[in-house]
Amino acid sequence: MSKQEKRSKMKKNGRAALLAACLLSVGALASCGSDEPSSNATTPAATDGGGGGGGETCATKTKVKMTLQWVAQAQFAGNFAALDQGYYDEACIELELQPGGPDINAVQLLLTGDTDLAGWQFGAVLTARAEGADVISIGQVFERSGYQLLSFADKGIEKAEDFKGKTVGLWGGFQASFSAAAGKHGLNIDSDVTIFNQGFDMLALLNGEIDLASAMSYNEYAQALAGANGRELRVFDFNADGTATLQDTIATTRGWVEKNPDVATAFLKATMKGWIYCRDNPDKCVDIVLKAGPALQQNYQVWQMNEVNKLIWPSTNGLFSLTQGMFDQTHSILLDNGVITGAQQYADAVDMSYRDKAAAELAEEDLLGAGFTPQELDPTALFAAG
Repeated sequence: MSKQEKRSKMKKNGRAALLAACLLSVGALASCGSDEPSSNATTPAATDGGGGGGGETCATKTKVKMTLQWVAQAQFAGNFAALDQGYYDEACIELELQPGGPDINAVQLLLTGDTDLAGWQFGAVLTARAEGADVISIGQVFERSGYQLLSFADKGIEKAEDFKGKTVGLWGGFQASFSAAAGKHGLNIDSDVTIFNQGFDMLALLNGEIDLASAMSYNEYAQALAGANGRELRVFDFNADGTATLQDTIATTRGWVEKNPDVATAFLKATMKGWIYCRDNPDKCVDIVLKAGPALQQNYQVWQMNEVNKLIWPSTNGLFSLTQGMFDQTHSILLDNGVITGAQQYADAVDMSYRDKAAAELAEEDLLGAGFTPQELDPTALFAAG
């Protein structure tokens, strides 16, 4: 395959893979669409004239629709907790959380006004911008990437150089982080490894078809643990390798935030409070997610809640922050691997002003979580029932 053909294939497959990277192999989803987008919504107001606060009654509530990446699960626990705990009500926001999935293009819904906000991959924001859409991120939920490669210990794969001669499962046949890691460690992805087009499950790894499998730490990794039958798993962590790309972000259009600046700030403030609640009350947040009707059972939600908290906390620069350095790493990996064409600028793709205002209003809250300690979970016990 020529370099140009390879680039073309990367661009085509890479977009699909990035958009789908955190999806679960579960059931069908509700359809999308909005009867009342809030593009012309009024500013949130309480009866005392201020923003929402505990016990206040809003004169009006702004309807806001957010499209998620998948069905109700702990990946979005902060949003469900903010609903359950009344934080959106306090912010004078009537929030509708809309499930997503592989057949739902949240970026397109943003552009048509059929959703106001989207929980999406930051890579998809850059891809949309490269194609001319003025989609931006106003808050970065995950500071770290959950994407990793799994192998069984008896395969002897301890470092990237050990990928040589192995069969690697990638979603859509491509992952920018894998290509970046291969290049960093001197591997030719056309000749040194065999790429397997992996589905969103661990079957190919468990049945021995592949040596390494793509997995999200909060999702497919749990599936692998449940099906490992006592075999030890090894993890290649792209965060530690320096080749991870940013994932869950809060995306919208510049037009929406410019029409609804106070709504955007109020939404971020309420959602931040939801994630703080889930950091401090993970078991309660699992119960909240379960009440929302997820497709996965409790043990998987317990695992997912703990792993998602690890991706958020501790928050080096403060909850929902997306710095220039974070942008630069993801941008360079996507650009160098042909996922996006044409350089993007931080100031065009990211607007932290609403996040910073929300953070200032939460000055009494712990937005860093420096003392965060994840739960110690025994996967053998947790997934004993499969």
